[in-house]
Amino acid sequence: MFQTLFEPGSIGKMTLKNRIIMAPISTNLAGGDGTVSDELIFHYAERARGGVGLITVENVCLAYPLACHGAAQPRIDDDAFIPGLRRLADAIHQGGAKAAAELTHPGMSAGLRYIRGETPVAPSAVPRPKDGLVPRALSHTEVVEVVGQYVQAARRAYEAGFDAVELQACHGLLINQFLSPLTNKRQDEYGGSRENRARFLVEIVAGIKRHVGSDFPVMVRLVAEDMLEGGLTLEDGRWFARRLEEAGADAIHPDFGLGGKEKRLEPMPYPQAWRVYLAAEIKKAVSIPVIAVGVIREPRVAEEILEAGKADFVALGRALIADPDWPNKARAGEEQAIRRCIGCNECVMARHVEDAPLRCSLNATVGRKPEACRLERAKTPKRVLIIGGGPAGMEAARVAALRGHRVALYERETHLGGMLNVAAVPPGKEKLNWITEYFAHELPRLGVEIHLGEAMDAERVRALNPDVVIVATGSEPAIPDIPGVDGPNVLVAQELLARRMRFTGQRFALVGGGMLGLETAAYLA
Repeated sequence: MFQTLFEPGSIGKMTLKNRIIMAPISTNLAGGDGTVSDELIFHYAERARGGVGLITVENVCLAYPLACHGAAQPRIDDDAFIPGLRRLADAIHQGGAKAAAELTHPGMSAGLRYIRGETPVAPSAVPRPKDGLVPRALSHTEVVEVVGQYVQAARRAYEAGFDAVELQACHGLLINQFLSPLTNKRQDEYGGSRENRARFLVEIVAGIKRHVGSDFPVMVRLVAEDMLEGGLTLEDGRWFARRLEEAGADAIHPDFGLGGKEKRLEPMPYPQAWRVYLAAEIKKAVSIPVIAVGVIREPRVAEEILEAGKADFVALGRALIADPDWPNKARAGEEQAIRRCIGCNECVMARHVEDAPLRCSLNATVGRKPEACRLERAKTPKRVLIIGGGPAGMEAARVAALRGHRVALYERETHLGGMLNVAAVPPGKEKLNWITEYFAHELPRLGVEIHLGEAMDAERVRALNPDVVIVATGSEPAIPDIPGVDGPNVLVAQELLARRMRFTGQRFALVGGGMLGLETAAYLA
């Protein structure tokens, strides 16, 4: 099963045990001073043990503070950071995976709160779209210095035991800014023609190959198109990919550029693998390996991408946050046991909005200290009664069973899921059903007794005489105190969705413009 997905593959002189790569995702788990923390090591080691072929360590800062791009970002701008990075690379290797470091410089995209009062730098003094701030244009001397910073960062990664580096050249960050005519208005040899705009990146690749070694793999997370009028097109992306192959790059990992943020952080309604067309187009232009990324949630989808020749490797990001064991489960043919990412973007909210450590709505261990994630077997197993088969009740049953307790779950409805079944009704929310499907497979496998269509009351609880009772009966709608709210022409959104009610030719007034109100409006439209 999934024969192509688990074939060995090579990127330059680096051989991977399978075709699965962990895409770089910022975690905010490093120390505040940029050192490697135990939490960061645990996070990546767990995913290495999960069976991935290559782990690309996130967003490594190559020049402090101007290249800072996160609240708790690992640093590689000084040799003092090599020992900590070596601990991280060793942990990944011990887990059975290869390790790459993503070298990042945000340029004009730098958050002001991260760069200690400095003015962000860029190829040109072009106002940045999000706030109109005008960055400082790098001088010719500074451009050469930044090329050197990339080369030295790659040297440190090599000395720390990493097997490769990946250059962040998309998502509107510094290299992308040099490549795009929208942000590069330079009049010297680093601006103007495509060849000149590519020079900065080409010099970085060539410099790494020259100073670190021609056998040290350099991957490029390349902007395939900017998604903005007047920006880079797929034709440009193919041209840059060919130029990078000539310069010695070992693999291309295409994604969006300046204008693709709302698309590369796509929410739940986007279909699986919709971004893979970028890899397929780039693959037509080069002979080096191409990596496909973007909403790849299931092994069958990954296998189809590889079998169709659209890419040589697949990169999983959020999918491995939700389930670190995705590769091992796929290899064992246990697809139903995979906790599939639903695209809720709770992880994005934590990192990019709150500056908080990475978290996941499906995987409670994400971003926590290692000791908080260990589920030790109970010395004295207990009989646990769980009332309610919604998400909280199902997760409580799973964890209790993993700890060795004897668990019985009672749900008054004839199916598991609770309010998940209601939340999955509006258009684009169907992936919420994946949560229930996961638990419906896992709980019986773990020995949980599931009793559906059975309501529970105090008398029944006393009769069952459990050691522990967990009440997970869910929430009730908050109904405002408005005159007439209890009238026959008033419906609660949850009731409307649960009954899948449809109406023709009637007008509705929805009270409440939050997520539930908007999704109900979309359902009724």
